[in-house]
Amino acid sequence: MKTLTPSINCVIHSPKEFKQFVPANFSYLLERSSGLIRRILQDMGQWADNTAHEKLLLRRSFDLVERFIEYCPSQLPCRPALLLDGFIFDFFGRPQASKASLASNPILYRFLDGLLNRAVLSRDALICLFYHFYSMKPVEVGFLLGLEEGQTQRIYKNFARWRQKGWYQAVEEIGLTAKELQSLEEKKVYNPECFNEQVRDHLETLLPFYRKSDPSYYACLEDKTWYEMFSEGYGFDYRMWHIPLCLSCMNAIAKFGNAFLLNPEFTLNFHISPHSLKEEGTLGRFVDGSKVLPSERTPQRFSQDLQLA
Repeated sequence: MKTLTPSINCVIHSPKEFKQFVPANFSYLLERSSGLIRRILQDMGQWADNTAHEKLLLRRSFDLVERFIEYCPSQLPCRPALLLDGFIFDFFGRPQASKASLASNPILYRFLDGLLNRAVLSRDALICLFYHFYSMKPVEVGFLLGLEEGQTQRIYKNFARWRQKGWYQAVEEIGLTAKELQSLEEKKVYNPECFNEQVRDHLETLLPFYRKSDPSYYACLEDKTWYEMFSEGYGFDYRMWHIPLCLSCMNAIAKFGNAFLLNPEFTLNFHISPHSLKEEGTLGRFVDGSKVLPSERTPQRFSQDLQLA
């Protein structure tokens, strides 16, 4: 691992010093962040040594380092490297927890927060946001992303893994009880318009938190550029990583729906359960606040077997 230059390896006292520190040591902070996040995920049993996880790790490292750069000046004097460690541990320990209690629907806020947190680490969760937010089925997601027939099978696998394992893991990590999940379902049934309005309000707070420091190559595009990308059939990776986490760009795409052969109406209609979970009869039964997973799994076995995309 690279080391800080001697003059910077001391306590930084002023914003001016920190401003000089950042460009000279950004790569060091990114490397330090990546190493620490990898170790945390390994300890949590959520890491696999493959290309997909390395890409997700880099994405998250950029995110946290850039947020740290905004946060650090308020904590001077400090040793930036050590403060970065604490910043990352705090992020994984209590993501958005302080804001949940102030939300109009704290349970819904916690659920959305946990769902988005999984989406930046798991391709399964990311792809399934299309269903949770917009009711899009696998074939529709395939059309939206511009996939050929053979490639669409990956989307079906994402949906299947999320339905069978990922969603349960997310609920477990968030710490939602059966009673809380039931309360969300009841509120949605009782007044779906109000429920989805709360979802939209909470997402306006949460999405900037998770997208605040997206790498520049996943930035929001102008309507014209989105139109060209869809109509000319390129930018699959761009669409996959950006659109599920950006309501504004989904709204922009809706303006020219038939340009990519699908002509959908992107109306926010939040689903609590994964696609087809209830229809297929695989939704875990809940007894006294604890879930019973599909018959071949126990919670312990389930947590151990989880494979991120």
